[in-house]
Amino acid sequence: MKTILPLLKPYRKQIILTGILCVASTLEGTFLPYLMSRIVDDGIAAGNMGVIWKLGTLMLVLATMSMLCAIWTGAVNARISAGFSHDLKRGIFDKASALDFENFSRIGTSSLLTRSTHDVSTISDVSGMFVNVVVMVPIMIAGGVAFALLSDRMLALILLLSMPVAFLILFPIVRHLDKLWKLSDEYIDEQNRLMRERLSGIRVIRAFDKEAHEHGRIVHATEEMAKYIIRANVRAGYVNPLCMLVLNLATVVMLLVGANRLQDPIQLERGLTAGGIIATVQYVALILNGVMMLSWTFVFLPHLKVCVNRVTEVLNLPEEPADAGDGAILGGDLVLENVGFAYPGSEIKTVSDLNITVREGETAAIIGGTGSGKSTILKLLLDFYPPTEGTISLGGKPYAEIGRGGVRDSVSAALQKGMVFEGTLFDNVRMGDPDADEEAVKNVLDIAQMTEFLHSHEEGLNYRLAQSGANISGGQKQRISIARTILKPAAIYVFDDSFSALDYLTESKLRKALNRHLAGKTQIIITQRAATAMRCDTIFVLEQGSIVGSGTHAELVKSCRVYREIVRSQLGGEAV
Repeated sequence: MKTILPLLKPYRKQIILTGILCVASTLEGTFLPYLMSRIVDDGIAAGNMGVIWKLGTLMLVLATMSMLCAIWTGAVNARISAGFSHDLKRGIFDKASALDFENFSRIGTSSLLTRSTHDVSTISDVSGMFVNVVVMVPIMIAGGVAFALLSDRMLALILLLSMPVAFLILFPIVRHLDKLWKLSDEYIDEQNRLMRERLSGIRVIRAFDKEAHEHGRIVHATEEMAKYIIRANVRAGYVNPLCMLVLNLATVVMLLVGANRLQDPIQLERGLTAGGIIATVQYVALILNGVMMLSWTFVFLPHLKVCVNRVTEVLNLPEEPADAGDGAILGGDLVLENVGFAYPGSEIKTVSDLNITVREGETAAIIGGTGSGKSTILKLLLDFYPPTEGTISLGGKPYAEIGRGGVRDSVSAALQKGMVFEGTLFDNVRMGDPDADEEAVKNVLDIAQMTEFLHSHEEGLNYRLAQSGANISGGQKQRISIARTILKPAAIYVFDDSFSALDYLTESKLRKALNRHLAGKTQIIITQRAATAMRCDTIFVLEQGSIVGSGTHAELVKSCRVYREIVRSQLGGEAV
């Protein structure tokens, strides 16, 4: 709560106003049973219509004021709840954007979505009730008990004895609710993850006829989620009727005792009146409302506790160290010396004993099969993770000395999945260099073989791309990503299998234009294609996280079995 409560500071004035309105509304409502008892005793019993009209009018005024205060309170509470929910979601989004890859992967995208929607919604709903519970319930219960004692002590004693009984019934019901809510939220995360997998991989699922299998996984997660939610809600559902049963039984006992006492002349001489009994019964109803609100608070508290813990876990995660870099572009010499890396929580190294040297202006290829560690090398080159052993140097300086900002100032990368954002073609490409003009953007698009696409749409650079590039092909996404990459001034350009969706003719044209544009710059091409690697100055062959060969295409065909098998499988035996 220490992490979340400061987010309520901007709403202090509204919270104070809500508290004042709650106090006014509750006090006005608490005073009504007393006026009702006066009407019965001084008006009806005495046959005095003037008292009845006078006190009845006062009751109507107080009831109207109480209603208006309650409406105003609801409106202010809604504003507080909406603003607080917005601030909390913004805080989670900002934190998720600043997390390092280790912590982001540990929480997971699906869980972050659930925490920023379902959990925040729950916290927001409870925050809207917070002032009502803190302010109204104590006044309703304390005021009701106090006025009941003034009206009739004997009946008030019956009421006081019934309240602990109600809370004793409440405690075992809510005792283990937090575990049920925690398990239900975990299965909401799981269901969200499975749905995202199904939607993103729907073509693969249909191609392999796995729809029934995937449907079964989602059904299982949904059934488990529903099981725990139903258990929690069934338990919570016992609270209201049981508390009402206890307090209504207390009301029946009070009416029986009061009726018997009204027939006793001694009690009448002591000042017992029908109005006092009616007022006391009405105070029971008032206290009943307070107890109901309090009981629902106890029901919500376990769920609130789970949601607060889940949101706080995200907000308290350490952020990636801020390092904007100084904008300087270092030399293009890249050296990996005895580099090894194991992902956090894993004892097995993904890559080990990597020794790679690429001089400025050279083009080097890193080739290997699926799972050989190519993507891990990319993450190390971009300093997404520091190596667990060995050093990486750029321009003669170790990464640790340069800092992440400095590394990313000097390295530009086109990833395997060409990421395209909703917006214009111009804005998507210019992400590589926000200061670039239209001429520069057209130039890199021409290099990326996108000129024909540009001319085929009358909007030109203002052609709007759909979210995730839904209105263009995979090859076009990769070429936009390549254009964005080469637009950025850098010392080293890394292409992570970013030609995989291109046909060989388009790739050949693009590579020739790319080599002319990046002449004198270092290029690292991570690929599975032998035809792509063979045109590079140096090739590093990767297998099971280790370099098993390096040299030119002609040298590796003779000396490296792994490379020879890759070439033979892709290009045929005559290429060896």
